[in-house]
Amino acid sequence: MANAKLSNVLVAFALSLGAVAQSHAQAPYPSKPVRIVVGFTAGGSTDVLARLVADELRKEWNQAVVVENRVGAGGVLAAGEVAKSAPDGHTLFVQSATHSAIAALKQPVLPFDSIKDFSWITVVASAPNVLVVKADSPLKQLPAYIAAAKAKPGELTYASSAVGGALHFAGETFAYLAGLKLNHIPYKGANEVVAAVLSGTVDSSWSAANAAFPLVNSGKLHAVAIASEKRFVLMPDTPTFVELGIKGMKSDTWVGVMGPANMPRPLVNAIDAKLQAILARPEVKEKILKVGAETVAMGPDRFAAMAKAEIELLTDIAKKAGIKAE
Repeated sequence: MANAKLSNVLVAFALSLGAVAQSHAQAPYPSKPVRIVVGFTAGGSTDVLARLVADELRKEWNQAVVVENRVGAGGVLAAGEVAKSAPDGHTLFVQSATHSAIAALKQPVLPFDSIKDFSWITVVASAPNVLVVKADSPLKQLPAYIAAAKAKPGELTYASSAVGGALHFAGETFAYLAGLKLNHIPYKGANEVVAAVLSGTVDSSWSAANAAFPLVNSGKLHAVAIASEKRFVLMPDTPTFVELGIKGMKSDTWVGVMGPANMPRPLVNAIDAKLQAILARPEVKEKILKVGAETVAMGPDRFAAMAKAEIELLTDIAKKAGIKAE
């Protein structure tokens, strides 16, 4: 009799555990407002894309999705905050390729592991980086640019908007692959870089294609080559470096959705699937194109692998070029 009662108690306990587990497994997501953290100021391309994603997810989930700008240290403050958040999907991170550049220079002193402390969900969009010169420059063709650099090693100049930024790395990656020694001139912002090129203070500069496009289209700047696998939709007449013989020259400014490490894989897959469906819509593609980027819709595994490979490459480039964090 006692054994029968004990058996009944154990069965009831097991059933109750199963019910609890099932209720947790079937808990709706999101069950509360979702934060999307951005490490850059409002109005920039990363922020604009984050708000586009937030608007679409808000409609899909019928739940508040709020963009929070946590500006500081080139996105490090935002990344650190996300890395410490609960992995329940209610804190997401819209980050850019700056993540890889910072990791390449500062990983030993960062308060997080740039790969392991994040869940990689979806690359939303990307804009390739481009080498530009003044419209009347004699260096408008890549062979002429390379010949001039080889004739006077270390004298041909290129500008970027920061030491150790993604565009600085683009220039050094090109120099490494082409066997050149170039002179990097850093400025404090994109407007100063453009002014330096237009005035002839520097020979060339690197820019994200979406930022360069208006100036190239107006005839003020000339795009020498673009660092993408295929030609950029907004600049179809600009050849890729690969077309011109610089194998492996790829440098882009991606924007992706991430989360804290240890998010359950079914949750990661569900968010990715929702984003993939959103990004497939023609009206969303058009909105992204207006920002000057192309829709990518790269899923979790490829995103993580791409970021890891990019960080490894940039770390190697930083060592070879002697790039130090400021």
